[in-house]
Amino acid sequence: MNNQVASLTLNKSSDIALQTLKQTRQNFDSLLADTNDLSLRILSNAQIQKFVKEDYNKALDYDRYYKDIFSWLNDLKGSKTVFDTISIIHDHKVIFQMGTLDSSVNSEHVKRALELKGKIYWAVEGDKLYSYRRIMDFNKYGNDLGVVKINISEEAVYHFYKGVNSYDGSNLYLVDSGGKVLSASLKNKIGQQYEPFDDMKIKISNRSEGFFSENIGNKNNIVLFYRIAPTNWFLVQTIPESSFTPLKTTINTVLLIAIALCILFGFLFSLIQHSYLIKPLGKLRTEMAKLRMGNFNIHLNTESKDEIGEINQGFIRMTQQLKETIDDVYISKIKQREAELTALQAQINPHFLYNTLDSIHWLAMKHRNYDVSEQIEALSEIFKHVLNKGQPIVTISEELEFLENYMFIQKAKYGQRIRLMISADPTLMDYKTPKLILQPLVENAILHGLEEKLEGGTIDVRIDIIDRNVRFVVSDDGIGTDQNRINRMMRDGDEIQDVFALKNIDDRIKLNYGREYGLQFRSQEREGTVVEVLIPMII
Repeated sequence: MNNQVASLTLNKSSDIALQTLKQTRQNFDSLLADTNDLSLRILSNAQIQKFVKEDYNKALDYDRYYKDIFSWLNDLKGSKTVFDTISIIHDHKVIFQMGTLDSSVNSEHVKRALELKGKIYWAVEGDKLYSYRRIMDFNKYGNDLGVVKINISEEAVYHFYKGVNSYDGSNLYLVDSGGKVLSASLKNKIGQQYEPFDDMKIKISNRSEGFFSENIGNKNNIVLFYRIAPTNWFLVQTIPESSFTPLKTTINTVLLIAIALCILFGFLFSLIQHSYLIKPLGKLRTEMAKLRMGNFNIHLNTESKDEIGEINQGFIRMTQQLKETIDDVYISKIKQREAELTALQAQINPHFLYNTLDSIHWLAMKHRNYDVSEQIEALSEIFKHVLNKGQPIVTISEELEFLENYMFIQKAKYGQRIRLMISADPTLMDYKTPKLILQPLVENAILHGLEEKLEGGTIDVRIDIIDRNVRFVVSDDGIGTDQNRINRMMRDGDEIQDVFALKNIDDRIKLNYGREYGLQFRSQEREGTVVEVLIPMII
């Protein structure tokens, strides 16, 4: 069976390679047509006819004819680089030439061209390919004026078919009807006799294309060929059979895989049953366990239209309704806290507090303790901002002033270890914001980002406009933290120190402006933290 597969593979591979080889046919058809057209137009040109018949030894006439013919031929040849040299031969002498200089005249080839009565005679001289064609006198039938000789660039011809030479150890030959190599991938073979040509003629018989096996250099080769009409040339490609070994291996592998697939069919059936029944039920059980632990992030497949899909849809609807109920309770709890805070602020006598701080301020001034005096003054401004007559909304300018007073107090502890940089769009200063947005974020950056860093660091505060919203960005170059852990604790509602300030800000903004606004947290350990807060533009 393996031998049959190998034979079938070899024949199929050879047929594919032959079809690839035949793709060059159009290139050779174009070459022959262009050569025929060029030589025909040259030999029928009245000026060339006159030039050949005239006494071209007269210098003035010769120069005039030569220049006119050269210009005409240059336009006619155009960009066809395949034509290397064009020569006109008269009385076995080159009387005109354009291209690479070559004054040699092969009398035998000229004679053969004259005998063909106007047909093209192809010849190889050394490693060069030439076409010869008779120039006959159009005014006197039977009178031969000379021969037009065109040198075809072998490199250009090779370019027509070299793209198909993709097999290891493969070689390509363009041979004429007598077996002489006109062009080849092995340049030392050009002009020589193609050695297996006699055997090839027997094996191909009258076929115009095909392939057969041949021992070349003690190696089994596949010989591909097709005939190029009307020249009776052959384009021949030899490919070692060993080059097809990878394909044989591939086919054998495919057969083994096919057998394995048949064996595994039963197992696959059980896998399908597992995927469509057992696994979905297991997933549903897992998600129910998550809900039991208070995690509302449920992920179930709802696209299925079967009974499992309906159960999943019902469970997700139930989970959403339960979460909405809990959110409502949570919002009520926030509102209750804010009401308690407002009541507490109302109980504080701001005048008593400010008078007390003012007394301490002047006492410090009296004892020339100016640092304490400035700290007390900054603390007084902080209390004014926090109390703000119980109002939760302030201007961005007031929020920044509060932040600067807070940092003034912090500098007494940290000195130059902590640096604050503020960049704010001046057009936003009168816009409104919930108070206590920036200060908790900066405090968080100090406590969890920069305090443990020996050399301290910098906190950047940026306020700008994005999509007609106000964006606060607080970033630091501190020690950073586990971003996923913080986001997970915020999502799950953990009320611990690491996330309390962040979640409080996010909750207040969402409560006031909607879920499309709020806080985003990004951090990377040992690189720093970035917190973005988005609120609508309200004047």
